[in-house]
Amino acid sequence: MIKISFSGISGSGKTSLMQEVKKILSLKYKVSSVDEINGRNPFDNDKRSDFVSQFYYFSTQVNEENIHALATLDFLLCDRSVLDQWIYWKHHVARTKMTPRLEEKDALLKHLYRFWISTYHLVFFIRMDLKELDAREFDSEFRTTDVEYIKKTEDLFLETIEEDHLNVIEIWNNNSIDESACRIIKAISEYKDSLVSPEPPEKQGGQ
Repeated sequence: MIKISFSGISGSGKTSLMQEVKKILSLKYKVSSVDEINGRNPFDNDKRSDFVSQFYYFSTQVNEENIHALATLDFLLCDRSVLDQWIYWKHHVARTKMTPRLEEKDALLKHLYRFWISTYHLVFFIRMDLKELDAREFDSEFRTTDVEYIKKTEDLFLETIEEDHLNVIEIWNNNSIDESACRIIKAISEYKDSLVSPEPPEKQGGQ
């Protein structure tokens, strides 16, 4: 099974792209997907960035992926990953006074992130022109005050990818869904082809 993450800032088009890629891959392969878990947080809004809430995100992400992986699949597509959950935790820590207790919690989530990030065969970092966020008509999911938060989140993604030397594939989602999905399918096909061992050369002269 090949596990694939669609990561990036809110509003970048991760979910739409994942659904389109799933539709295409399902024509030939057995595919399942892990939907975004952020909307299922049981904690109050004012507690959604603290450790208990963030640990819920991490553990639920891992558990959902493990449950889906029990099936016999060719591909498992994940709407977000532990990379995304780690970024949102880092966002919280950056705005919080560091204490010995918080350092312990940070170390725990860091170990979980670094252990689990290696389980993804492909990580697509979905990007968009952030200037489009300023012109966005925010619906109930967003508030206008979220623009700076989203921009800071993008910076944290880029910093983390560089610092941790993550092998991600950037997909700029400024064109149509079809065009972006085709680039992703091409990258997936190339990766799948790379897994096929070349056949050994035929022996000559009956040897």
